[in-house]
Amino acid sequence: MKIKAPAKVNLSLEILGKRLDGFHDISSIIQTISLFDKLQIEIDDELILESPGFDLDPNENIVFLAAKNMREKYAVDFGARMVLQKKIPVSAGLGGGSSDAAAAIKILNKVWRLNLPLQELIAFASTIGSDIPFFLEGGTSFVQGRGELIRELPDCQVGWIVIIVPNIKLENKTKTMYSYLIEDSHTSGGLSRKLEARIRNGGDCPPQLMFNGFLDVAKKTIPGITEAVCIFNKVGVQEIHLAGSGPSLFTIVKRKEIATALSLLLTHKHQLESYVVNSVSRDKFQV
Repeated sequence: MKIKAPAKVNLSLEILGKRLDGFHDISSIIQTISLFDKLQIEIDDELILESPGFDLDPNENIVFLAAKNMREKYAVDFGARMVLQKKIPVSAGLGGGSSDAAAAIKILNKVWRLNLPLQELIAFASTIGSDIPFFLEGGTSFVQGRGELIRELPDCQVGWIVIIVPNIKLENKTKTMYSYLIEDSHTSGGLSRKLEARIRNGGDCPPQLMFNGFLDVAKKTIPGITEAVCIFNKVGVQEIHLAGSGPSLFTIVKRKEIATALSLLLTHKHQLESYVVNSVSRDKFQV
């Protein structure tokens, strides 16, 4: 069985505060996009993870961890051979690893004939990673808590999205970015709620409601982010948004030809890794 595992962008990401368990409560509108990894799984005697052309340690990979924990928790007697084809940049704020793990959970639920309901899968997925529950359904959703509280929204047609991925590597990136947050980084979640209401009522996604609590922190602590923002500005882009905890940045344009021209300029003139994508609905990723 094979499935596409989509990347995502955060149309909003507000950090409400730190929890007693050490994690943070968030309020976020998340959207799956047309940049995919692919995962193929078939029954095997052992658990095996392969990724052609991509150097990975299965014992440190979240897909392998999800499969291993799933097999142990639900007392599965056999394994699986998993082949992962990577296209989504790693540790870029685009959710590739979490999406891959969600894809594995969905397929294994089928091929291992567990037939677990969605809410059980969400509860299990949240023990592996905070972003994984969202990817079990994808589309447009309002996400709260650590990421396990999900309200589905109507498809949000945001137009065409141009993404740049600065060549910035951080050890334990998400944990590091959260450690940089200060009290002023915390917000009430009001912008996300306003954006949710607008989407539910069939409205657009105005830039004044698109907020990411990590952006100012990233500009102050990661020099490469500021440089990438400046390059976006040089090519005429003013509305710039951070994907997740970064370092990927994106902007939204109305027409595909404009998005393509902008991406080519960023790639060839400024040597930045760039992608042109659009939003994709949740019904594209069911198994």
